[in-house]
Amino acid sequence: MTDSPVSKALAVLRTLAEKENVGVSVIAKATSLNVSTVHRLLQQMTDDNMVAYDPHLRTYSIGTAAVRFATQVLASGSPIGRVRPIIVTLANELAETCAFTIYEPKTFSKIVTIVEHGPQPLGYAFEIGSRDGIHAGASGTPIAAFLPDDEIEKMLQLPLERLTEFTIVDPDALRRKFRQIRKNGYAMSRGERIPGAGVGIGAPVFNRYGRVIGSVVVTIPAFRWKKERLTKVVKLVRQAAEKASAVGDPSLSRGIQS
Repeated sequence: MTDSPVSKALAVLRTLAEKENVGVSVIAKATSLNVSTVHRLLQQMTDDNMVAYDPHLRTYSIGTAAVRFATQVLASGSPIGRVRPIIVTLANELAETCAFTIYEPKTFSKIVTIVEHGPQPLGYAFEIGSRDGIHAGASGTPIAAFLPDDEIEKMLQLPLERLTEFTIVDPDALRRKFRQIRKNGYAMSRGERIPGAGVGIGAPVFNRYGRVIGSVVVTIPAFRWKKERLTKVVKLVRQAAEKASAVGDPSLSRGIQS
């Protein structure tokens, strides 16, 4: 993070997006800013309704202005706004929860930006704004697999969290997994992030320069999964990822290579 006021304000907003109803000290610790700086930023953003303050709990949360801004972005012709109909269509076609994630290179993580639920009463619950590592799961590994080799090696040098007994953290095993994902053009996971969560199938999204910038993923509860669904699910997920790569924006306009 730089020392600019904008960078500091964004760090505070990012923390509030990840941690609801928190106090000044928690925000200061999460952002590595001193308490007085955080307090000053919060006061300024509260005046602009970017942040909401609860005087009884003495905690802060995302304000109405920030929510309105995010909603307008999603509804506009922005890249994310144009990807949303693709995810809606996929969720309806598969009758399952689908999501779109964006890659965060500095932290080797991905951020959930769009979530659409199918008509089924039970399904996996993605949280918009949630951030997770890309070494595990069907939304992260399609991104990791299509990174340049030097970036993959940088990621593999980091301590990788074993989230479940099915999470692969061994570098050699992950290299093999990534090679297979590249060959297939999609990733499939079972319980890599949450025990017993079911099956996830995801495909990478690229920009016009061939750079992976995110993923499209569907999650299917274990009790609804049948291997006979694999071919259709993979086809539709890859098609959705290809459409997301071609929405016309420089950051999302290269189709997936087979």
